[in-house]
Order: sequence, then structure tokens, then C-alpha cells
Amino acid sequence: MNFDAFSSGQVQSKLWLVRELEEFLGDLDKKYHIWILGGWYGVTNFIIRTRGRIPVSKVRSFDSDPECEPIADAINNLWVWQDWQFKALTQDINSLDWSDPPDIVINTSVEHIHGRAWYDSIPAGTILALQSTDMPHEDHHHTYAGLEDFAKDWNLTTAPVKKVKVFEYESWGFRRFLLIGNKP
Repeated sequence: MNFDAFSSGQVQSKLWLVRELEEFLGDLDKKYHIWILGGWYGVTNFIIRTRGRIPVSKVRSFDSDPECEPIADAINNLWVWQDWQFKALTQDINSLDWSDPPDIVINTSVEHIHGRAWYDSIPAGTILALQSTDMPHEDHHHTYAGLEDFAKDWNLTTAPVKKVKVFEYESWGFRRFLLIGNKP
């Protein structure tokens, strides 16, 4: 298990995304079907559910690492046993079946995903919440110099949210970029 999933930067980033998504959605009179791409251990779903501000019908969390599925299901067990309101799945997000598309797609690890097939497959009009970073790392396939660089790469419509959060620690720091809008 990679405990970095529960680090201050990871948890703060996901909490920030959920708060901004709540504001973006505004009138929350429908239940949303949500897909979380690169979902790791299901922390994003846990935050959405425990905050209780986004009505959810079901969440599917996809990650290519098979170790993540049982851990994410355990962390989110409260929603797993309730008619599969949550389920983690081991799958390459570049080859998802979009025949029953979600209302919202969340990807908090854009920098880690090789290629753009996942993005190109998302139906137009779908609400997207995307995060990335300027932190250098050997596992990053996409790097961004700043927010505008990130926004240009992942063009969203409908008065998109474009924000930066700075993380400063004693000996290092990085920036997280957030985009929320609709897929054109």
C-alpha cells in the first residue's frame, strides 16, 4: 500500500477539488453518476460522500493497479454494500466502455496517464474535474509550466473553473492545477 495517497498534499488536493465541484454544480437537485479515473484508493469518493453535498447515484473508480481495487472497496465499504453505490475496478482508463456514460468524470492524476484516449473518448457535454501538477516526477507523462498550459491542453467549456493551489513545505513545494467544466 502506498501511504502517499493519504499525504497532506493528496488529501488537500482532493478536498479542494470536491469543494470547487460542489460550487460549480450549484443546484444539486439530481443524483450524479460519477466516474473517477486513476482513482487509486478511493479517497475522492470518500470525501464526496462524507461531505454529503453532491447527491450521488453511483461512483465507479478506475485504476490500472490491481492492488487499489480491494483497498478502495474496503475504504468505501459503506457504499459498496449498499447496492454497489461505489465500486473500484481495475482497468486501463484509455480503454473504458463509454456506452453508459457518467454525468461527471473526475481525474486527479492527469499527469500520470499516458496518452489522451481517455479524454478523447468522453462524450461531449460531460462535466469534467481535472487536476495536475508542476511537480517533477519520473512517473509523470504530462508536465505543465502553469495553469494556462494545463487549461490549453484540456480545453473545457461552460464558464470553466481554472484555479491554482500552492503547496509549500519546509524544503520543497509544488502547484496543483484544477479545471472544472464541460467537455466540448
